[in-house]
Amino acid sequence: MARDMAGPSFNDWIDQFGLREVRDPHFDKPVYRKAPFGKFTLRADIEKEISARLRRVRDKRKIPRSKFAPMLGLSEPVYVRYERAVSKLTVGRLLHICELLDVSPLEILFPAAPHLWGDDQAEAEQRKAIIERLEDFDELTLREARCVS
Repeated sequence: MARDMAGPSFNDWIDQFGLREVRDPHFDKPVYRKAPFGKFTLRADIEKEISARLRRVRDKRKIPRSKFAPMLGLSEPVYVRYERAVSKLTVGRLLHICELLDVSPLEILFPAAPHLWGDDQAEAEQRKAIIERLEDFDELTLREARCVS
């Protein structure tokens, strides 16, 4: 790995993290990403998947938008823009939504980017299942597990 006084080169970092150049029409310059299973998902498609997931979870909880939006300090038309991927969610807003829906960010993010949890779909699904089981542990079980390690 070629180094100068500033450390590894840009290309060294790309190689070290296993990134590939992606041309996304929403960016003027190339972006670098880890290769997900199959083909790269563009940013707009990721945002659509997250937005659709938000709606499914809210609907599953049977909370109408007219009641949910004010819990976020938003009007219903503004919140609808999130569920339709017109407006982009901030991390803080996403966490607030997860808090209100009593859902793990994993449930919202996994369908959009399963490759963040494993090298292939099977490994990612297995990790997700383990995380979900851990989330169901009661306080006593978690305390006992911590003492074992």
